[in-house]
Amino acid sequence: MASHHLAIAKASLAAAMMRPDPTPVARDGVAQLHSLLEAALEQCSSINIQLCKAWLLKNIVPSPARITAIGKYLVAYSGSIARSTGAHGRLPDQHHPPSTRRKQLHILYLLNDLLHHTRYHITSSSAYSTLTGTIQSHLVDLVGSAAAFDSKAFPKHHERIDKLLVIWEANGYYQPSYIQKLRETVINAANLGYSGAGMMELELGDTAGAQRHLSKANKDAPYVMPATHGDPSVPYYDLPAGNMMPHIIPNSTTPINAQLLKPLQFVAGPADENLVIAVKDFMKDVELLFGTEVEYDGDIAIDIDQLGQPIVHDEVSGEPKYESKEAEAIQQFQQQRQEREPWPEPEPSLVESVNNWPPRTPELAQKFSDEV
Repeated sequence: MASHHLAIAKASLAAAMMRPDPTPVARDGVAQLHSLLEAALEQCSSINIQLCKAWLLKNIVPSPARITAIGKYLVAYSGSIARSTGAHGRLPDQHHPPSTRRKQLHILYLLNDLLHHTRYHITSSSAYSTLTGTIQSHLVDLVGSAAAFDSKAFPKHHERIDKLLVIWEANGYYQPSYIQKLRETVINAANLGYSGAGMMELELGDTAGAQRHLSKANKDAPYVMPATHGDPSVPYYDLPAGNMMPHIIPNSTTPINAQLLKPLQFVAGPADENLVIAVKDFMKDVELLFGTEVEYDGDIAIDIDQLGQPIVHDEVSGEPKYESKEAEAIQQFQQQRQEREPWPEPEPSLVESVNNWPPRTPELAQKFSDEV
């Protein structure tokens, strides 16, 4: 993730902290937050974690908007340290800093302490429900970033992540189905291997190779469902238009109640296979519509019609196979026209009557000319 993404996330976090939600935090307090976070992530000692956790419990956890802001910042921070490290996962110009893997794991440890404290050491359950519900949309990114290393090369690192997920499941922080989604995210992130290989090529000066590797990784990256469709902290008119779908009454002109517009809730994690197939088919139609590059199997014969659109021929019959639903509908309409029965031939007497009109007798012809 580029450094400007981290700067934007940091500015958004500072803006959220300074709003009276519930009470504003001074600039010195925001600077203290970053100092405590940096200390906890550099050295995950008990005292550093406790100090950072206490500050977050006091100033972040009571506000869903601030939880969202800190979640986005941690995701940006995790991505920035992954891009700023070398092939060995250590920051340059430092002798013995913590590795990228360790710092990303420390983020998860800090969140684990927050979840445990709000679940078992706070009387009110509102803090726990607010934290788990709001931070859930960022856990997939954080867990995926921490697990984006080869499991064979770093087995102990993946064991720590697995143990953490076991603790979350045993304590009931999230549903077993969601924990399973996180496990699938860990497996997919480890199999991609873009973090290590891409950075190795970049370290060796092979910028083109690194770009190809990162491009392939982005293309093959798993489709991930967010916890919510939109930011819960923004007003209804800034939410994605898809949130209106459940409130639309078919064949009715009744307006939608704006107070009911809330972000749709999903089970965060890797998307269902059928949904992924549907999205890929839709994107393929979009690429065909706008003339972008589309990949076909090597054995498929492709032709271009008079409109410049690709026509894929069937391998067996050789007949054209239309890629879009509109083209397929046109083809069906043309076949139906060809299969229709022709119009019946008119009767000979009727044809003769039409051909002999107007009458050719001299009397009628004279009468017709007089009237004209």
